[in-house]
Amino acid sequence: AAVRRYAVKSVFGPTVQGEGSLVGAVTAFVRLAGCNVWDGRPESRASSRCPYCDTDFVGGEHLTAAEIVGRLRALLPAGGLVTVSGGEPLLQLDEGLAAALRDEGFRLAVETNGTRSIGVGLASLISHVTMSPKVPPGEVRLGACDDLKVLVPHPDPRITPEAFDSFPARQRWCQPVNDPRDLTPASVALALEACYRMARLGRDWRLSVQLHKILGVE
Repeated sequence: AAVRRYAVKSVFGPTVQGEGSLVGAVTAFVRLAGCNVWDGRPESRASSRCPYCDTDFVGGEHLTAAEIVGRLRALLPAGGLVTVSGGEPLLQLDEGLAAALRDEGFRLAVETNGTRSIGVGLASLISHVTMSPKVPPGEVRLGACDDLKVLVPHPDPRITPEAFDSFPARQRWCQPVNDPRDLTPASVALALEACYRMARLGRDWRLSVQLHKILGVE
């Protein structure tokens, strides 16, 4: 049988995780190419479900699991945390790649938009799942997550902390979204306001402010 190849935009690190409950953790990233809520073309950004997307996930290389592991070994010789992102990583991430990472001593975190489910086999190989929903609750296919990260204010008015308050998650985060190249006091204030609003309801939502952008690292 042919060896599977994955469309990989980039493998980079070590850097720090900038968001959610793993903030500040040393990690390498595997950014898989392709997404199912935006095709990555600048001319279609405004009409997509992710008009604020600041990630280049188009193109790249086609690598085997062994080649991906080899690149990560050069970045994190002692093993450690590997974050698989995209685009939408669950369009490609499978048990073969996840097992190859685990067998080399890596812990696997995944960042997803919630539009794809994770089977039991794959879930057993993943140590941390972050969902930043790009569709309203009724269209989410992911069953649960560790970190739920809602962008505030989301361009889709159906995607709010209130709408996702009952989604099964270990921790819940409000993250500012404004100009993707900037983190402004106004954008932070809106996300804080959402946290305060949920606190008044007795709900624990926390602020996530993209540490990597403040530090100026990828």
